[in-house]
Amino acid sequence: MRLRLMADGGSLDEAIEQARAHPEGDTSYAARTLSDLLAETGRTEDALAVLEPHAPANRDALAGHLIDLGRVKDTVALLQHREPEQATHVWTGTFSTEPRP
Repeated sequence: MRLRLMADGGSLDEAIEQARAHPEGDTSYAARTLSDLLAETGRTEDALAVLEPHAPANRDALAGHLIDLGRVKDTVALLQHREPEQATHVWTGTFSTEPRP
């Protein structure tokens, strides 16, 4: 919320600097907030660069910025890419007396 107030008050560069210096500034959550601020001020390429290292967690925001830049093919490729799902244990209907690993 503070970053939003700073940006709205004309201190966008200072807000960006503080966001990047914050201990959690390199998290996917922070990247989303920072990219939103950048995109709202017309710095869509910068917003995209902030999100790219966090693509899996911020796929929808990244796709929106790609569309804004006219990069439709990149958007389709991003949205079609799926992370491999974790294998889950499927119960076979029997119980084992063996200890679990």
